[in-house]
Amino acid sequence: MKVLNNINSIIFLMAACLTTTGVFSQNPKDSTNQSFHDDLLEHLVGKWNITSFAHGNPFTGTLEAQWILHHQYLRVHYKGNEPMPSPGIPVEYEQYIGYNHKLQHYIVNGLSVEGSDDFEGFCYAYREGNQLRLMQKLNDTVTTIVQRMILEPESGSWIIQSRPLVNGKEGKIFLDMKLVKQP
Repeated sequence: MKVLNNINSIIFLMAACLTTTGVFSQNPKDSTNQSFHDDLLEHLVGKWNITSFAHGNPFTGTLEAQWILHHQYLRVHYKGNEPMPSPGIPVEYEQYIGYNHKLQHYIVNGLSVEGSDDFEGFCYAYREGNQLRLMQKLNDTVTTIVQRMILEPESGSWIIQSRPLVNGKEGKIFLDMKLVKQP
């Protein structure tokens, strides 16, 4: 059954990519080649070293971002160095960030070593100046996770912070990451 679900997911993603390629061009000047170009996300392309605190614990890792699929998505791959308390392995995740021009918001597909029991693996994001605000609803709860990816133009580094949103109020930061570009 798991194999069938994976095959169905792959088929769905392929069909979605094939049927929606015309709507991902954010900048009108780029519409001739149907590519998605974003001046904010362009700053995330490359290899990064990460220092972070997650639930009060220090962690380090690396992140690599690159454009894929004819510049339709930004693929973001994060790999932690230290094992998480549970399941005892380093964090690793992939995000694919695209843009829906008709709905005028970003779409984010995420995959993680933790699976998708807590999250649907899909969320929307909205740009606010030099930051991208991702909104990820937890399964079976009223909690939404708000993650802000903030570019610091002066240093060229990024801050990524996550906090819960419950009943319209943002809680305390539980993930605080600093990305510094590798030389």
